[in-house]
Order: sequence, then structure tokens, then C-alpha cells
Amino acid sequence: MRAACLGSPLETSESHGPDLCVAQWVSPDTIGPVVPYRLGMRTLHPAYRITDLATSLAFYGAIGFEQVGRVDLGDGVTLTMLKFPADEVVTLELVHRPPDGPVVIGSGFSHLAVQVDDLSGMIEAVTKAGLSAGQVERPGGLDGPQTSWLRDPDGYRIELVQWPPGHAYGITAADFG
Repeated sequence: MRAACLGSPLETSESHGPDLCVAQWVSPDTIGPVVPYRLGMRTLHPAYRITDLATSLAFYGAIGFEQVGRVDLGDGVTLTMLKFPADEVVTLELVHRPPDGPVVIGSGFSHLAVQVDDLSGMIEAVTKAGLSAGQVERPGGLDGPQTSWLRDPDGYRIELVQWPPGHAYGITAADFG
């Protein structure tokens, strides 16, 4: 998809303000209308609602997350912000809402993917911490990524991913070309 930015030399619009981009055409696999977006947007973090804060903090600590901060909203409700040591920003929020009862995960949620540099070492570390990682899989063949799966205390699935040498950080368009 190609975009032109309103407020740039390409086009301006008083009704949308600066830095608004709109799609000029849509690829055949795009579903639904094209929604304008603002430059500089990015996904910040998912938020998981959890049943037991201490148990979840122990789990996420065992896979390497560290607590950045916590917000107390009253009535036992807290928002706990986590990140990996190399991350500059929060990458996961744990929402503890005891008044809402236990967490029930529906069939719509799939997983959170976490990049690791050494999948075998990570599996060994989480096993020593009492967690159970799945067997190593190679969904892209021998030259593709290696993955293993965990479940957190509430049943959320965590995919551990080790990219092959030279692969970009995360999935890019090159992975589909």
C-alpha cells in the first residue's frame, strides 16, 4: 500500500491537520475500508487481565520480564507494567481486577510472541524455574525460526522465537517475498 501524507509537500488538508496519512490504493488482500493513520503510530503493548498478581509476576519474571512500575486504581485493581531488560519501554501490562473474578480466556486470543537469542538456553532456564516449555518447532523449515510454547498461569500462550542468523528484528515483508 502506498500512502500520501496530508500536511506534507504531497497534499494538505485543514480538516485533518498535519501528519495524517491516507492510503492511495489497497492491496487485494486488504479487508475493509482503509482508515487514515497518523505518522509515528506504533503498537505499545498488550494488556493481559490476570487472576493472581504474585503468581503471574513470578511466571513473567522467570521468562525475563522486569517490573517497571505499578498503578493502584483502588479496590485491589492494579496495572503492572513489565519489560525485558533490553527494552526501552513497557512491552506488557498485567491488569489485576479481583472484583471481576477469575480470568476466562476465550477462543479469540492466540498468543504473545517473544524473541529470544538462545532458545535452548531459554528453555533450560524456564525449566529450572519450574515452567514447562514445549518442544522446539521449526515452522519455516530448517533455515527458518525456531519456536517453543509456554502457557502462563491464566492460560495465555507465549511463543518463544529464535530467528535464524541475519534475520531482521521481527517479521518483515521480506519474510513473505
